[in-house]
Amino acid sequence: MSLQKIDNFDISIISDPHVLAYDLIKDTEDFQKEIKIDRKLLVESEALLGEALSMVDKVNSQFLFLPGDLVKDGEYKSHEIVKKYVCDWKNAKEGREVFMIPGNHDLNNHKSYDFKNSRKTKNITPKEFYDLYSFIYENPYVIEMYKDTNIFKDYLTRVNDEYDRDQQYKYYAHGYFSYVARIPSEISNSGLTIISLDTSIYSADTEQSHRDGRENVPGSLVLEQMRWAVEKIKDAKERNDLIFVMAHHALMPNFRNQELVFSPFIIKEWRTKFIDDDPRINNKTPIEVLADNGVKFVFTGHLHENGTAKYISEMGNEIYDVQTGSTVTYPLPIRHIKIINKLEENSGYEVHIKTELIKKFTYRNLSDEIEVVDDAINYTIEKQLSLRDVLHNYVRIQANNPKYAHIDLQDLLIEKASAYLNEDVPEHGYMNKIVFPMIYKYFPLSKKYLGKIDIAKINNEFEFQIRSIKNILHVKATNIEEAIDVIFDQIEDKILIPYQIVNYWDRIINKAWQMPIDEEGNTFYDFANYIYQYKPLGEEERPAYVSKMIDNLNNPNYNLINIVIEYCKDEINEIFDKFTRSIKLEKDGSKEKFFKDLIQTEGFTSGLVYKYLIKRVDNLRDLLDFFSLYLTKKKDLTGVDLAKRIVNTKSARIAKETFADHMFGQTSLRKFIIDVVNSMSDEMVEIYQNEDLNELEKYFNYIEYNDKKTTN
Repeated sequence: MSLQKIDNFDISIISDPHVLAYDLIKDTEDFQKEIKIDRKLLVESEALLGEALSMVDKVNSQFLFLPGDLVKDGEYKSHEIVKKYVCDWKNAKEGREVFMIPGNHDLNNHKSYDFKNSRKTKNITPKEFYDLYSFIYENPYVIEMYKDTNIFKDYLTRVNDEYDRDQQYKYYAHGYFSYVARIPSEISNSGLTIISLDTSIYSADTEQSHRDGRENVPGSLVLEQMRWAVEKIKDAKERNDLIFVMAHHALMPNFRNQELVFSPFIIKEWRTKFIDDDPRINNKTPIEVLADNGVKFVFTGHLHENGTAKYISEMGNEIYDVQTGSTVTYPLPIRHIKIINKLEENSGYEVHIKTELIKKFTYRNLSDEIEVVDDAINYTIEKQLSLRDVLHNYVRIQANNPKYAHIDLQDLLIEKASAYLNEDVPEHGYMNKIVFPMIYKYFPLSKKYLGKIDIAKINNEFEFQIRSIKNILHVKATNIEEAIDVIFDQIEDKILIPYQIVNYWDRIINKAWQMPIDEEGNTFYDFANYIYQYKPLGEEERPAYVSKMIDNLNNPNYNLINIVIEYCKDEINEIFDKFTRSIKLEKDGSKEKFFKDLIQTEGFTSGLVYKYLIKRVDNLRDLLDFFSLYLTKKKDLTGVDLAKRIVNTKSARIAKETFADHMFGQTSLRKFIIDVVNSMSDEMVEIYQNEDLNELEKYFNYIEYNDKKTTN
C-alpha cells in the first residue's frame, strides 16, 4: 500500500518536544550560554510542538503517542504549556486520546531554571505530574496502572525498607508511570493493546547514587516491570490484540539503523539476562522477553534520532524498536501509523508507518517578534554548531561556572577516591590509612644512585625510608600530607583560574586539530568534525582522508593518542613547565621549613644530600627534575613524557575502556569510531531526510499471531 494514498492515520507520534515555556526565556548571558552548548531549538520549542500537533490534526489521527521528554528540564511551567497544547488538540475533536510516558528530563529534575529571572524554578514531582496529566492516565482506554498492582506494591515496600527515604518519596518507585491501555477494534473482537513502560530513572532504587528527588539520563527496566508486562501481553494475546509497547529509552542499540550504542540512550539492562522462575522471562534480555512473548513493535524516543532497529531473538522472533526523533532537533520529524486489521483473511495486521517532517513554522524570537521560518530543515542545520563551536563554548562556560569558582581540589579528589575505592577516604590521615597500605606490597625496591627504598611503620605511622651508605632519609605519612596541602592550595590559587584553563585548552586542542592526517593537508579536525556532523556518504563517495584515517585506526599499531600528544609536544611542554614552576615548595615563605618538615635525616651523607636538595629545588618543576634521573633515567622530565606515561598506564587504559563502555556500549573507542563512519551511507541520508520513504516497508508489511496460518 502506498502511504501517499492514506488520508487518515490512526496514531501519530511526537517525541522529545523539550518545551521551554516562553515565560522562562530571556536573552540573558545565562540563556546564551545554554543555547551555545545545546543543539535543541529551545526558543522555538513551543511553536514547534504547536506545528507538530497541527500536522497530526491534518492527517486526522485519533490517537497520539508522546514517548517522553516533554519539557527542557522538568520545569512545572513548561509542563503546564505542554498540557495546554495537548489538551487543545485532544478537545478539538471527539474521541481523541493521548498516551504518554515521562522521559528522563521530565521528573525530579534538579536543573529546572528560570532564565528570565536568573534563578531556579519549580520542577515537577511524580505526584504533581500525575495530577497535571490525569486526563491521560484516567482516560477510558487505560485498563490498569502498574502502580496500583500488587507486584508494584510489594516492590515498593522492599524499596522503602532497603533505602533510607524521606516520607515525601515513599509513594513511588521505579516504573511508577507504567500502564496498559486497550483500544477495541470497530470491526472485530480484537483490538490494540498499548503497554507503556516507564523506563526513566527518578527514584532511589535505580538512581545511580540511590537518591530521591534526582534524575539520571540512562533508562532502566527492572524485573518487576517485566513480570507485570508479560502478564499484560498474555492477556492481550488471548484477545488476539495487536500489541504496541511504548517507552522513552530504546530497549536495544538503535542509532540510525546501526547497532552503535550510546549507553545513556538505552536502558541499562539491554544486555542483561533476567534470572527468574518464570520461563517467559528467565535467561532473556528485556527485548528478548518482549520478542519471545509476541510483541513486534516498541516505540521509543530519547536519542533524537529517527531510526528503526530490527532484532531477532535466539528463538527466531523479530521485534522492531521504532525510534522517533525530536521536534526540536534536525530534521524535526514526527511519525504517523496506520493499522489495518486483516485477521480474517491473513491472521494478522498491516502496519504502515510514515515519517513527516516539519517544513515551516512561526515562532516568537528573543526580541518578542514574530518570525516565520519557511525552510525548517535548513534553518535547523544552520542552527547546529560545529564540533569546534561546541567544545569551545562548553569549556568556557564550565570554566566560568560559579560552582567551580571556589572549588576545593582536595575535597573533590577525596570524594572521587572514596567512590572509586568504595570506602570513606578521610580528609586527614588518608596517606596513613589508605595510600601506604595500598602500596606496601611493592616495597622494598632499589634505585641506582638513590639506594634502597622501603616502607616502615613506627608508632602506628607509616613512613618511607631511603637507605644508602648507612644513611637514612625519613619521609612520614603526615608530612607528605602537609606537603600535598601546600601544593593543592597553590594549584587552586594559581592554576584553576578560568582564563588560564581556557588558555591551556585552546592552545593544546587548537594545535591537535591542526595535525595533518594525509599529504593533502586534511587535518584531525576535519575527520573529527566529519563524524560529529554525521555526513552520510557511501564508501565510494567518502573523502579519501576519512578512509585513510579508518585504515590507520584499523591498524592495532597506530596509537592515535601518542601521535596527538607528540604533535602537541611544544604546547604541552610549555604549559607543563609554566604549571610546575609556579608551584613553590615553601612553608611560610621558606623552602627550608618546607623540606625540614617533610624530610628527616640520619647520617652525614644523608645530611649532605638533604642540603643539596634544598639548594637545587625551589619549585615543583625542580623537584621533578631532581628525581627524574633516578625514576625515569632522563635528566629532565618533560610534560610530553609524563603525559605519555600517564595515558599508557594500566589505570589510564582501564579508565579509557570504562569511559568508552559507559558512553558507547563497548570498551574500544577505536572500534566505535570505525563503526560510526561505516554506518554513513547515501541510502541512510536519503531515508533520513525524505519523509516520502517508508523505511519500514523493506522489512515487513504486517505481523501474525496465529502460527497455524500463513500470510502471503
